[in-house]
Amino acid sequence: MIAASLVALALVVVYGCTVVLFAVRREAITPPQFALDMGLIQVLGRRSTAPECSYATSCLLDPSGRDPAVYTVWLILRSSHSDTPPQVIRLASAPVGNGP
Repeated sequence: MIAASLVALALVVVYGCTVVLFAVRREAITPPQFALDMGLIQVLGRRSTAPECSYATSCLLDPSGRDPAVYTVWLILRSSHSDTPPQVIRLASAPVGNGP
């Protein structure tokens, strides 16, 4: 019974994520720009033209419209020691729209 519930939950999550990514790709919905700061952990979501763009720099959309937009979610893990740089992990990246 528990295994069947877990399989059903996994299917709902997979299908739900697929539908959301498809809607974002088609620009039916706009992903939110957000920053959640929870002490030593921070999660950022932003739209830019380069998924490699650092979370700390200002990556704006290309005003000429040549580069396709990409929505990226970052996880930043800070150390309690100020001399240690934060660990930055790109959790997800998805194209937004059809590009030029």
